[in-house]
Amino acid sequence: MLDRLNEEIFEIKKRLREYNKLKSLREAMQDELSQLVQSRGDLLQRHEKELKDVENLEKSGVKSLFLSITGKREEYLEKEKEELLRAKASYEECQTNIQDLEKDLAEADMLLSQFGDVEGNYKQLLKEKEELLIESGGIQGKALGERLIRADELEVDIKEVKEAIAAGRSTLESLEGVREKLDSAKGWGTWDLLGGGLVSNLAKHSAIDEANRRARQVQHQLKAFRKELSDVNEFTDIEVNISAFASFADFFLDGLIADWFVQSRINDSISHVEDANGSIENIVRELENRLAGLEEDLKSTKEEIGEILQN
Repeated sequence: MLDRLNEEIFEIKKRLREYNKLKSLREAMQDELSQLVQSRGDLLQRHEKELKDVENLEKSGVKSLFLSITGKREEYLEKEKEELLRAKASYEECQTNIQDLEKDLAEADMLLSQFGDVEGNYKQLLKEKEELLIESGGIQGKALGERLIRADELEVDIKEVKEAIAAGRSTLESLEGVREKLDSAKGWGTWDLLGGGLVSNLAKHSAIDEANRRARQVQHQLKAFRKELSDVNEFTDIEVNISAFASFADFFLDGLIADWFVQSRINDSISHVEDANGSIENIVRELENRLAGLEEDLKSTKEEIGEILQN
């Protein structure tokens, strides 16, 4: 009877953990959606302002005339057009993110509905096990029950930590790809400054575009890694310090990669990537140490279960 209950509790506990993770993720997505909707309005206003600035410069107004006389009209117009393109790209990216989140929320709601009353079922099984242990009585029955529960908890904790480690390693691999393309852009940029001409300029821009594409992938992986770390802190008995996470994650989320055309910005971006890499490596190393401790604890707990059953 006890074995059957333990198996049922372990299985439903895994489902409950998945349910809570999905529920937590949905809440985070809803918060992010609310922020994006607010940002969309601000970005639209910015786009309209930049568009008006370009139109004013293209017209024969006082400012346009003054800049033409001073020979700076084309320079200012080019700058305003660049700002307009940035504003347009930011607005479109925000709109796309909103649409993606709305789809993800709908999918999360559908998945949550499939769990049924998993929380109620879990509480009922725990109640049955509690009654059975009380009925059986004895020190051994109580000790066995405590260790079986502990073993179940440790196995789920180990699963959470392993998922976080996998997400961290995946992010590190992608960061290495960004660094590779930035190094290439830096090399071509140096050659360009020495008079490399059209070929080196095109090669530099090609490397920057690829770095940009790979960095967008890192954005998504950083979000996934942040979520896995939050799961470790929320759903296990261990605590991983992620207070410094935003300091390197926000760099990728700010969309600064579009400015990497300047050689100094390429160097700055390489420095940011190195900082991010170092921070993530430290977190992964800490997780691996935690994992080793959890696995050792689980091994000891199973040995104690075996000793109780043999006596």
